[in-house]
Amino acid sequence: MATARIILDKRSKKQDGTFPVKIRVAHVKAFQRLGTSLSLTEAEFIKLMAGKNLKDEQKEDKRKLDALLLKANGIIDSLEPFDFHTFNTRFSQKGDRSDLIFLLNDKASDFEKDEKYGSRNLYNQAAAMLTEYINRNRTEKSGKITSLIISTVTPKWLTDFEKWALKVTYQKKSKGSKETTTELKYSRTTLGMYLIRVRAIFNEVISRKELSAAAYPFHKADNKAGYKIPQGVNNKRALSMPEIMSIYNYEPQNQTEFFAKDMFIFSYLASGINCIDMFRLRWLDLKKDHFTFIRKKTENKTGGTNKITISLTEDLLSIIERHGTRKLNNGYIFNVIPLNATEKEIKSKTAAAISAINQGLKKIAVKIGITEEISTYYARHSYSTNLMNNEAPLAFISKQLGHKDLKTTQNYLDSFTTDKAAEYQSNLLVKDQTG
Repeated sequence: MATARIILDKRSKKQDGTFPVKIRVAHVKAFQRLGTSLSLTEAEFIKLMAGKNLKDEQKEDKRKLDALLLKANGIIDSLEPFDFHTFNTRFSQKGDRSDLIFLLNDKASDFEKDEKYGSRNLYNQAAAMLTEYINRNRTEKSGKITSLIISTVTPKWLTDFEKWALKVTYQKKSKGSKETTTELKYSRTTLGMYLIRVRAIFNEVISRKELSAAAYPFHKADNKAGYKIPQGVNNKRALSMPEIMSIYNYEPQNQTEFFAKDMFIFSYLASGINCIDMFRLRWLDLKKDHFTFIRKKTENKTGGTNKITISLTEDLLSIIERHGTRKLNNGYIFNVIPLNATEKEIKSKTAAAISAINQGLKKIAVKIGITEEISTYYARHSYSTNLMNNEAPLAFISKQLGHKDLKTTQNYLDSFTTDKAAEYQSNLLVKDQTG
């Protein structure tokens, strides 16, 4: 196994009588010396390594050397088999490439540069969640841990992390007494979203040969003992046809309800287009009897090949006529995204509009007797579920939803409505009704 240690390279003495301090990495019969920024006399080096009676400046030098040695040993521990090329690449990279927290935040920074703020947030939140876990039993006095060596994350570690994430016990004061309560901390869906990002980091570092494939902790075909990321419960968020029609026929009481209703119906009739894509629609996307768009969410994965075509029905044209903003001359059909907006501004304006629409939908739902707190997402799921219940081909539903494959659509459409299931069940036997 490779080893690393701090040495004083006495082969080349400088004019001031000091020698370069280096990290010596050895493997089998080969070794390399990696430079540091320090040069010391032999006496200074011996004193520094002993770590006793050091001045403030010497303490800082010792801290820097210890950090470099820790980094070197962390890389060595994660490389199996060891090779100098991969080691040197990782050792020279900024930050600790063996630190999972750093890698998650570093990936988030890459997404921010590309103005992909949704992905950035998920990686940052995953890092924050892991940081919270590794600091769960520490007090403020003992300091906060901000690093996690990637090679220490095993299937057992991930299983323990899941148990903590799904439940947390805390003390609650009530009239002078303390009550211990256990509550849900993160949903299985949220946990899964974050762990998918952790898995992506493992895939990247292993593909770059910065980590041994044997250290991969997640379940796969040739690693059945690996940790399985929890699947979120696919809560049914589809409205029945009578509920859809009650929204369609509702007479809005104010401008907020008016906009909320029309955006919901537009999404429902336009293949469940989500609001991000809906607000990005431009006048040039409109043709004589249809419009096309590409889902922003999957645009990079599909290379822009998953164009979705929507027929311009009378209802869709009416909504465009009511809310279209051609006079603003900013290119967008709906007045949500301003002219020349950056990706960050688009994200912010869209989020604000979605929040306002959801508030309006909740008020409408109460007035027409829909008990669920509906949101814009219900339009997409209602579209696909009602198509399925009308026995539309799965391939058509999949294409209109912008899914890459049928399996994604099958997971999305996890169940038929109770009425449709009962109808199918009733046809299992054909009995003679004539007596």
